[in-house]
Amino acid sequence: MRESALTLHSAVAAMIREQRSKMNDSAVKIVKTDSSSGTWQEAQEKALWAPAAKALGIAYAKDSYQGWADARKQIEAGSVTLDIIQISLIEEPQAKAAGVLEKLDEDVFNPADFVPGSYTDYFVPNSIYSTLIAWNRNTYGGSGPSSRADFWDVDRFPGKRALWNEPSGMIEAAVLALGTPREQVYEFLSTEEGRKAAIDKLAGLAPHVSVWWESGAEAVQLMTAGAVDMILTWGGRIQEATDGGANFAYSFVDGQLGTDGYAVVRGAPHRDAAMRLLKEMSKPEYHKDLPCYFSTALANVKAYDLAGFSPEKLATMASAPQNVAVQYAADPDWWSRYGAWASEAYAKVRLSR
Repeated sequence: MRESALTLHSAVAAMIREQRSKMNDSAVKIVKTDSSSGTWQEAQEKALWAPAAKALGIAYAKDSYQGWADARKQIEAGSVTLDIIQISLIEEPQAKAAGVLEKLDEDVFNPADFVPGSYTDYFVPNSIYSTLIAWNRNTYGGSGPSSRADFWDVDRFPGKRALWNEPSGMIEAAVLALGTPREQVYEFLSTEEGRKAAIDKLAGLAPHVSVWWESGAEAVQLMTAGAVDMILTWGGRIQEATDGGANFAYSFVDGQLGTDGYAVVRGAPHRDAAMRLLKEMSKPEYHKDLPCYFSTALANVKAYDLAGFSPEKLATMASAPQNVAVQYAADPDWWSRYGAWASEAYAKVRLSR
């Protein structure tokens, strides 16, 4: 009897361990996409995370982080808690080189479903967005600073300006303000003279920058409150502000096309479950719903066929053909090579104004 009881106890203990293992494997932690804003995070949760997790029977938890460097710190400390992180395409080469990312399983997504050049073996896109100029109609009426040169022209267009406190899209805007055609931005920035000219151009504008915004939520607040007269920020945030009553206008001309997406952290505690979740929520039937909750554009091109957007809605989307035609794409290769320089040089401009 004693032996039978011990055997039964051992069997029950083994079952409990197995169940706990399965529960742990399904508890995928997805980090916040914006540490200080809920709108973009909530959109992803409603369109992607929640329905995909439900379809798979996978649980997930959300966490807050400031960027892929947080994942690197966890790896270096030997205590990885993050599974899936959101990064931009221009960050992918840097994060990969730093050993932060896990190569995605081959079946996680179908490359034919996505905008060419928007994905890698370590990165699956979730949205296409633009970095744009927006201006306050209450200040300028219908004749606002629609070009980068206008944004820099403090005599013709006096007023409070706002730039991001990170260099991406800001350094390129300075190059455009110098008169460089959009298709030659990264060729210009690939020379020492070009990089110096861009930083000098930013330094000249810095005294006139009232706010170096730190998050998309802050950008929306600035526009909604009428606290700035012009801003360089993401198109989805501009649309969010105008939907909320901000009297701002914007233009896609010379906008920078960027890509956000997901990556799996190297050493992720729930690697296999993370891969399954990414595979599920990268399908077009989930992607089609994302613009219903946030003003972004689709990365999964098959989702357009399912969504049936109106012409008015398409006009606000960065990846719509008519808008793609007047923009340029962010270059991850340039950022991989010069990203450290850009961060240091841009920080000096902000701190020394």
